[in-house]
Amino acid sequence: MVDIKNLFGLKKPDIKRMEREKDVKGLLKLLSFENDESIRREAAFILGKITDSNNEPFSSNNEDSEVLSDSNGTGSEDPEQLISLLNDESRDVRNNAESSLVKIGEPAVETLVSALNNDNWRVRWHSAEILGEIGDKRGVKPLIDALNDHNNAVRSNASIALGEIGQPAVETIIKALNSHNWQLRWQLVEILGEIGDTSSEKAIERALKDENPEVRRAAETALKKIQHDLQSHKIA
Repeated sequence: MVDIKNLFGLKKPDIKRMEREKDVKGLLKLLSFENDESIRREAAFILGKITDSNNEPFSSNNEDSEVLSDSNGTGSEDPEQLISLLNDESRDVRNNAESSLVKIGEPAVETLVSALNNDNWRVRWHSAEILGEIGDKRGVKPLIDALNDHNNAVRSNASIALGEIGQPAVETIIKALNSHNWQLRWQLVEILGEIGDTSSEKAIERALKDENPEVRRAAETALKKIQHDLQSHKIA
């Protein structure tokens, strides 16, 4: 007898079996499953669990997984498919996709950097946040560029992400202070203050003489914060 549900793609997939068998290829297909939002959400979540349990991005015992892997055994297509879910209508799907990308980590950085130029602001917003959580230095320059994004939320997440990356971002941020855009200089000085690394003090002191009063005020605040934090550490 013909299985009508299966014929028309209505039959609910056996996700538990896919999880047991670590069927990455099958799970990835479910990220585009249109008939049930919960299926997309659960598939994204399980992909994250597989990543976390193996300590390797989407490694799988499934023989078909070789199609999805590069020479290092690292998923090459997986981050792109997960990034496509960052604009999903369901918040749970977006959050699970973001969690999975964070767990993939460094192998997802280049794809996330490209996503900072995505036409959809929500994809750019999530991508900036994920780059901050991963903390890879390759994300620093693209995140600085994202401070010029026309969307306020994206600029905010890019700023927070640079602060989360911290000290590895300082040198590149200091170089970017040569920008002709005073608003960018202002944001960068604020970020240096949040990072609080003493190696940025001289650059911030130079910003005290900036032609723009907003940049000068940000520099004063940043220096006070760094010096206060330094004093607190000495007392501790």
